[in-house]
Amino acid sequence: MTRLVELSSSNFVRFLSDLWTQRNWQTNVQPRGEGRYLVQGRRADGTKGMLLALSDGEQTIEKDHVRGFVAHAKKRSIDVIVVATQGEFSDEVRGFATNHDVKLLDLDSLGETVEEEGLEELVREYTDGDVYEKAEVEFGLPFDIPEPIASALASLPLDSIRQRLDGVSIPKKVPTVEELKSGSPPSVRVVVVAVLLLVLALGSVAALGPMVDGLGGPAGQSGVAVSALSVAPQDQADVVAMWNTRTTQSLAVGNSTYAAPDGQQFVVVALEVTPTGSSPVSISQSALALESDGVRYGYQPLAASGDLFHGGLFAPNESKVVWTVYSVPENVSTGTIVVAEPIDDEVVFVYNESVSTEPTTVTSS
Repeated sequence: MTRLVELSSSNFVRFLSDLWTQRNWQTNVQPRGEGRYLVQGRRADGTKGMLLALSDGEQTIEKDHVRGFVAHAKKRSIDVIVVATQGEFSDEVRGFATNHDVKLLDLDSLGETVEEEGLEELVREYTDGDVYEKAEVEFGLPFDIPEPIASALASLPLDSIRQRLDGVSIPKKVPTVEELKSGSPPSVRVVVVAVLLLVLALGSVAALGPMVDGLGGPAGQSGVAVSALSVAPQDQADVVAMWNTRTTQSLAVGNSTYAAPDGQQFVVVALEVTPTGSSPVSISQSALALESDGVRYGYQPLAASGDLFHGGLFAPNESKVVWTVYSVPENVSTGTIVVAEPIDDEVVFVYNESVSTEPTTVTSS
């Protein structure tokens, strides 16, 4: 079974968000504390999705961990309900999920998805290059091992073998014949299969060719699929930014029309900003960026277009719609809105397709 490598807490949820954008969802990520994240999604056809990400790899997920989330999602008439973890699901949770039409994702099922859809490069954006865990299984041999082979096992040149099998995990301690025959060698983890050890013991090591990654996957959608990464849960944020986006080759603002540079495309992001407290909020346009494949793109200035970002000043308890534009290469298909510079206020992004992405001409305030 192909198992996805364990990711850091933040990278795990960003990978899940990117996985949804690959499937034409517009997504919004909200941290919920203690390794819990909420990913909300919406498709162009109106389908609504909600994913609970539990990033602790040591955690066993019980029904109490997900029951409230599922009830909340059903109350909101969510069409697709998903729970993802880097830990394990208890049998009780699996039964509960089946009865309530909830999709469960763990590192095993995510690994299978990545392999089947050729998404290895997507995973590598969040790792040092590893995609799958190295397979390690415990086993014993249900037969007597001939004495010559037993002697060879005891004298295997493990250091040189490790160099020849670069990347394959081989234990420093080789099991004894008695441990192998017992069927459950104590504290011994043996890699691959018994045949490999037997072949090595007989001094015949097969030549291993280079590993070839399977590439490919679903065709990219038209335009850039965008997600947004919040820096606080909605109930703790200083400002709520409802957002919407579209991709275009040209942009009209008032009486002016702007064409994307050669080999580029415009990503227009509309934000309906509402401070939640009693104090005004200041967010500079440069504080926001569009990140894709590890590259952050700053906003695209548009000459004579007016102040589309309204100076970045927002009065308490008032909503104001502002726009920002990013110019990105034509081959960019996914991106994430991020807060790229430290700001005094914590922002939560909430996707809302009703926010107009058609900028209007304004004057500086």
